Amino acid sequence: MKTQLVLGALLVTATLTAAPSLALAAFEGPTSTTGAVDMSVDKVLSLKFDREQVCMTGKIVNKVATDNEHYTFQDASGSMVVEIDDYVFGNQVVTPATKVRLCGEVDAETFKPNEFDTETLTVLP
Repeated sequence: MKTQLVLGALLVTATLTAAPSLALAAFEGPTSTTGAVDMSVDKVLSLKFDREQVCMTGKIVNKVATDNEHYTFQDASGSMVVEIDDYVFGNQVVTPATKVRLCGEVDAETFKPNEFDTETLTVLP
């Protein structure tokens, strides 16, 4: 019985001491957008294939009032609603005057406008 308690205590101690070192492993640096094609809003809206990886350059002009993670993105060709999770913004401050590059995945729709799921957001000079 004592042996089982000692072994159990050792197992718990080993797990707790190893867990913090595993949690610290992370990559800090730029995200590759290899394979993503630069497109304008009008081209993204006309895509027929789902899951296309694209990047768009323009401005986020407002937040959609009915959804916390949806924003209106605009470039010279038009505007569309994009989804941007809060963590994608990171610590970057973005205003309607800020030029940004959004990279992500197009969700091609049949009976409504295509949707765009933003994976990376880069503030441009």
